[in-house]
Amino acid sequence: VMQTPFSIQVLPRQVLQDRQSFRLQDALQNVSGVTFFPNSLAGQDAFTIRGFQTNAYYRNGVFIPDNNFVEMANVEQVEVLKGPGSILFGRADPGGIINNITKQPLATPYYSLQQQAGNFNFYRTAVDATGPLTKDGTLLYRMNLSYENSGSFRNAIERNTVFFAPTVTWKISPRTQITAEMEYSSF
Repeated sequence: VMQTPFSIQVLPRQVLQDRQSFRLQDALQNVSGVTFFPNSLAGQDAFTIRGFQTNAYYRNGVFIPDNNFVEMANVEQVEVLKGPGSILFGRADPGGIINNITKQPLATPYYSLQQQAGNFNFYRTAVDATGPLTKDGTLLYRMNLSYENSGSFRNAIERNTVFFAPTVTWKISPRTQITAEMEYSSF
């Protein structure tokens, strides 16, 4: 990043965990020049980057148009490329782009269960499991699941979301692998 002639800010997984970021707006509070767009609808992630509004994102470098909500249970790190250099990625707003890097399967087993509770009947459960499916480690999996149930300070506003993201990686050779990812979310 030091030798790249662009303004890039990376939020690694440790920062996301330390801040308990379950919304993209919570994670991006650490990035200068990026603010949550106040007129966005409930549940929609829209931001201004250097004065330009954007609600389109990239996931692993692939453009995702008009994404209404980014679930953080499957995000390993967030990258923000600010300024005119973001135009190199194709269709982008002049302020910059937000790229979400998803969690990939690991060769060593790892299991995590997280429970959060808060104001206005907020409850969120997240599960993360990964490891090898075969003894030789050529087939790996990762599964992320989250469920959120919350109210609001406004009447008749409730949020019930379910998110499921399985990932499978097949290591064909030391230099070749195939990864299949899927995401399901229900609002």
